[in-house]
Amino acid sequence: MACSIVQGREILCRDAAGGIGEIYLTEFENVPQANITASSGVITAASCSASKRFFTYKLEKENGQFDQKIVSAPEGGTYIESTLTIDLRGMSAALKNNLLTLAYNRLHVIVKDNQLTNVYHWMGSTNGADMTEAAGSTGKAFGDVNKFSLTFMSKEQVAHTVSSTIVASLQVGS
Repeated sequence: MACSIVQGREILCRDAAGGIGEIYLTEFENVPQANITASSGVITAASCSASKRFFTYKLEKENGQFDQKIVSAPEGGTYIESTLTIDLRGMSAALKNNLLTLAYNRLHVIVKDNQLTNVYHWMGSTNGADMTEAAGSTGKAFGDVNKFSLTFMSKEQVAHTVSSTIVASLQVGS
């Protein structure tokens, strides 16, 4: 099967800022596949199961990065690998216990980037996302940050974005 190229790309305005502002997490089972509708890489409808919600993790400036790469194997499949890395300040017992809970679960992760248009990326919409690492560090010098650095990863056939209206309807809370 031949795949036709159907469009080019213009140079865009330089009005986008890097980084991410916050993320939203919930257990994979809290948003059943039957509750997600998607078309052409955009989630057009989504809802949590009754009494379930996403939790908000707000980030300090320049403490999160979201990367996506298209992986194409000549002998077969093509997929999207998404990686999210964030830093959360403070190595408390409560945070460590919260991170253990995340590590035990398959997740849905929504990433709000810092663009003026508020682009939201949904990691793990079909296969789930995993927290693959949570590394704590006290730092060395008094001015060093005391933090946990987290890494999340997902592999999907299609990378999805979602609108702020749908995100707001997912019962996002602290």
